[in-house]
Amino acid sequence: MRKILIGVVLAGFCAAVQPAFSQQGPGEGDLELNVFFGGAWHSQNRFEISFPQSSPQEYKEFKLQTALSGGVRFNVFNSGHWGEEFSYGYESNETRFISIFPSGPEQNLPIQIHQFGTNFLYYFDADEEMTVRPFLTAGIGATLYRPTDEALAIAHDPARGNMPGFGTSTEFTFNYGWGMKIRAADRFGFRIVQPAAAI
Repeated sequence: MRKILIGVVLAGFCAAVQPAFSQQGPGEGDLELNVFFGGAWHSQNRFEISFPQSSPQEYKEFKLQTALSGGVRFNVFNSGHWGEEFSYGYESNETRFISIFPSGPEQNLPIQIHQFGTNFLYYFDADEEMTVRPFLTAGIGATLYRPTDEALAIAHDPARGNMPGFGTSTEFTFNYGWGMKIRAADRFGFRIVQPAAAI
């Protein structure tokens, strides 16, 4: 499965941890733990099923629902202009298989989406004490699409789904975007991110 994230706004709650190594200067090597949530908009893909699976050919459209997503993010080296983060995200969604020709009923199957990634961040202002710090971000990762047991049972049943190839899929992902960190207190803050794409 291929996913294009058209637009997502993520708001994160950040908890900063003091440097763990005494030989580092003030602020160097700071760590942050973020809990984030947002919304996901997915593109649709059209495909055809031909002989020997189907005769005549069938034309279908595959979509994922607009859904809420959330996860955790671990940030390191937030002092200066550069930072790095590791993240895990989870999304509960539903696939939609729409019969274009010949027309037929829509098949909806529940699916779980797990996302893993690492991103680099560039802060426009190197001062970590600033109340608002805009930044750019880009990174790579992987997205795991995992149908539920119920979805697999329906898909593999010739009388209901008749999709024997439907199963777990893993895709390489690349994302980039911009955002800002808002410092609410010494150890707490918020973060807003607008990824431009995730492929």
